[in-house]
Amino acid sequence: MTELQSYLTLSEAARKYGVSRDALTRLVRDGIIRAVHNEEGTAVITVQTVDNATAVRMILDEIKPEQYEHLRGRPIRVTEAAEQYGVSHANLSRWADAGYIRVIERRRRLLLLDEADVKLVSDIFKRAYEELQSSVKAGWVLKRTIEHLQAQQPA
Repeated sequence: MTELQSYLTLSEAARKYGVSRDALTRLVRDGIIRAVHNEEGTAVITVQTVDNATAVRMILDEIKPEQYEHLRGRPIRVTEAAEQYGVSHANLSRWADAGYIRVIERRRRLLLLDEADVKLVSDIFKRAYEELQSSVKAGWVLKRTIEHLQAQQPA
């Protein structure tokens, strides 16, 4: 059986979650949450999206990339990074492939990652998981947070 999604207008979501409609509009504009238009042409979002977007905004307020600059350019093996930062080898490899973590060197049996990115991405994922208690939702939050951070970088 498929689950029906609950949709809220931006005004309804603002009232329900105690945030301003303008703040939700900014989250939509910044690509942190997605809005669709219903038959009447009104922008609506899913209830789950608001929860996830709240986590993204909270993490963006708490975790700043400049906190990790002292590690920038320091190579770390993926196996060492997994152990040191408490995330799986598979996740680190996937995040490197997705462009969330800079690859310093990749050879047949060697993957060296930028430690600053490893720590940043690991911290975001763990904080999102702590908040949402779901690795799937934490992955969504990680993706949106990294996309937002990358969009803020100078070209």
